[in-house]
Amino acid sequence: MPYISRDSEGQISAIFRDANVTASEFVPLNAPELVSFMGIPANTELFHSLDSDLIRVIEDVIDALIRKNLLLLTDLPAEAQTKILARRNLRQSLPQGTSILSPNDGLI
Repeated sequence: MPYISRDSEGQISAIFRDANVTASEFVPLNAPELVSFMGIPANTELFHSLDSDLIRVIEDVIDALIRKNLLLLTDLPAEAQTKILARRNLRQSLPQGTSILSPNDGLI
């Protein structure tokens, strides 16, 4: 997804999940013309950025609670433990000074 069909002026006229006779052109979900056609507000990218930042804050809060013995990792559901440990391992495997979110974020 998504495959599109265009009108006579070259503008997107329809979106399809699968390719078909009238829609064989694939476009990325974040293509500006597709985003515009679907009526998604332009600030959607800002929300994605804020979500990434919030995830980082939540990670840092969880780490602080664990360091202060206010929370045990095992207090969390198994799925949450797995995700936290996977992100922690990824962050630790990155070279010092490298960030997975933005150049201005530091690693814990």
